[in-house]
Amino acid sequence: MILPARDERPLGALHVAAIVVGAIIGVGIFFTPAVLARALPSPGWVLGVWALAGLMSLAGALVYAELGGRFPQAGGIYVFLRDGLGPRAGPPLAFLYGWLQLLVIQPGAMAVIAVVLVDHVAVLVGGVSPPLATAGSVLVVALFTAANLLGLRTGGRIQVVMAACKLLALGALIAIGAAFGEASRLSAPASHAPDGTPFTWLVAGLIPALFSFGGAYHGTYVAGSVRDPERAVPRGIAGGILVVLVAYLIVNAAFLGSLGHDGLAASKSPAADVAARAFGPLAGRALAAVIVVSAAGILNTVCLGFPFVVHAMAKDGLFFARAARLDPRTGRPNVAVAVQGGLACVAIVVGSSRVDVLLTAIAFADAFFQAAVAVVHFLARRSPAKPGVLRAPPEATLVFFVLSVGVAVGALIERPIESAYGAAVLVVGALLWKRVRR
Repeated sequence: MILPARDERPLGALHVAAIVVGAIIGVGIFFTPAVLARALPSPGWVLGVWALAGLMSLAGALVYAELGGRFPQAGGIYVFLRDGLGPRAGPPLAFLYGWLQLLVIQPGAMAVIAVVLVDHVAVLVGGVSPPLATAGSVLVVALFTAANLLGLRTGGRIQVVMAACKLLALGALIAIGAAFGEASRLSAPASHAPDGTPFTWLVAGLIPALFSFGGAYHGTYVAGSVRDPERAVPRGIAGGILVVLVAYLIVNAAFLGSLGHDGLAASKSPAADVAARAFGPLAGRALAAVIVVSAAGILNTVCLGFPFVVHAMAKDGLFFARAARLDPRTGRPNVAVAVQGGLACVAIVVGSSRVDVLLTAIAFADAFFQAAVAVVHFLARRSPAKPGVLRAPPEATLVFFVLSVGVAVGALIERPIESAYGAAVLVVGALLWKRVRR
């Protein structure tokens, strides 16, 4: 692929930061605070776990920032693994990354988003039975998958509208919390402490919190179109994650101050409940509608973008040959799109009654590769970086590696059944590697 000359590249650090913020702030912040409240014993625990997840994400962002400067090519994690681990270990691990993304991480994320979308539709219509909610979530995924098989020409405009809706909703929640929240609720613990040990609480809280922080690496995908990428990509990623961290802590404080710990734990739509408490049911439904639109936009993004990563890997000989074919009429990698949508529907049927089941399956698989990225960074630091590349401190790499391994191991120990799918797919992918290389 021939990249444009540096003076012709249209993006800068501000654009990278905007991509990071837009990629991270999806639907997670609108429902995971309730998941954390159900899993943790007090508001202090809730805010502390959010801060720890933010620390891990910031450490990871610094690692991604330096790797984005060292490998200023489109492809992100796929490129880091392929080129950063050497010719023997890099390609197979890059293959496994794409394999798990296709079979676990992306379908699992689509399933979570579809379930959240339908939960907020239920707020608008006054309630939906569990079987109907499951059917509705499957229908949502099927519709977006079908639309992407037909081809979408207005995706960029749609995404701008969705991003504006998300930022509007967050701003409204912060303002409502400041005006109507009560500081005393921030120190009132749950009426009934959840079962388990502090380690159990920590794992159960970090999994959904990290889901809500995921996406900083999207800033590396556009490195080939960024002016002075060695400087702009690292600064954009680090700045974007800091903005999100501050916003998330303030929004969680607004939820707890308005609903209290027990009220947050009992809520299916904390944002709508906060708005309804302050201004009445109509305001709650209006905010629920904004979240539905936002969820639809994120779901469209997943359907639209990731299949092209699978397509690129297939062209590199790291995936099945059929995945490299583009539909001559729409230009879409139809095989990858259809498989991803079908697996998301399966994930919904298996785990829609408990979003935490879906989140755990995603967390185990994703944490494994986050740890691998940290290893890439350790190895990359052996050679000097180009002038201007932001250097991540070794402490950040160590924190990122230890916490990533901890999340993966903790999920496997505390939630072995939910994590088994991701582990099994990893094993199958390893067995298929030699066949794919033939």
